[in-house]
Amino acid sequence: MKNHPRGLMLTTALLFATAGSAALAEGPTYQETVRIPVYNVPDSDFIDYVFGGLLTKAGYSVEYLKIDYTAHFTALEFGDVDLSPAVWGTTKELIDKTVASGAVVNAGSLGVMTRESWWYPNYVAELCPGLPDWTALKTPDCIKALSTPTSDGKINYLGTPPDFAAYDVERIEALGLEAHITLPGTVGTMVATMQGAMQKKEPIIGWGLSPHWLYGSGEGQFVEFPLYDDLCHTDPSWGVNPDKIWDCALSVGEIVKLYNVEFAESAPDVVAILDKFKLTTDDMAKGIARQDLDGLTPERAAQEWLDANTEVWSKWLP
Repeated sequence: MKNHPRGLMLTTALLFATAGSAALAEGPTYQETVRIPVYNVPDSDFIDYVFGGLLTKAGYSVEYLKIDYTAHFTALEFGDVDLSPAVWGTTKELIDKTVASGAVVNAGSLGVMTRESWWYPNYVAELCPGLPDWTALKTPDCIKALSTPTSDGKINYLGTPPDFAAYDVERIEALGLEAHITLPGTVGTMVATMQGAMQKKEPIIGWGLSPHWLYGSGEGQFVEFPLYDDLCHTDPSWGVNPDKIWDCALSVGEIVKLYNVEFAESAPDVVAILDKFKLTTDDMAKGIARQDLDGLTPERAAQEWLDANTEVWSKWLP
């Protein structure tokens, strides 16, 4: 929602939570601290803090660890974090590799469908007839119309924060696209830059994700690349370019929940809560909007959800 830094450099962030008002009658079975990763990404962090807040209310101690999204898969394998409730299914390659290690288990869907791909504001379709078909981006007229003074005569493309596994460089090369990539430092910068371009109706294509208050708003559309297949990132002979991998979109998937096997052996009660934990697409979109539009921290946005949904989450506790 995300290339592969191996150095974990985990930084402990925030709190060791104490028992909440809805603590278990006899206290939690697992007495140690549950370690949950956060990435400074509004969508995932909202989920992480909702689940962490839920555990806090149930009487568990929770620690949030700041880490790059891609690095957190290795952290799960080595037990540096215990569980991850906000894993975007679009990063299928990373999920499959981590689960194949035998040290991590996929606990199933959070209940939210996701999509990540190139996205463009509606007015861009007038500049580049043929969109959303990706082949329109190869035409000289489209390339010219979507270029800016700073894009070197190429399509002005707003990419992702550096720790995302978007495979844009590989995709551009495999599909023979002429695009100049600008990398924002954070998701917040990515969204704000897109908004600024839209206000000025500047030519732009950018990375988008759904659910999201902007990219799911109807103010734009996703580019339709060749559909993802597992062979796309492993077999160059698959797809429209017989010599390159990643000549396709990312997979469309669900947000899933992962946990470390050794942690599960010592904390089956926590894993039981994780198994039941669910959110909706609307929950996600509102949680992101409260951060991006209203300036709330992900902790505060998560607390709002917990306060408003006691009847929902109380059923997940033992």
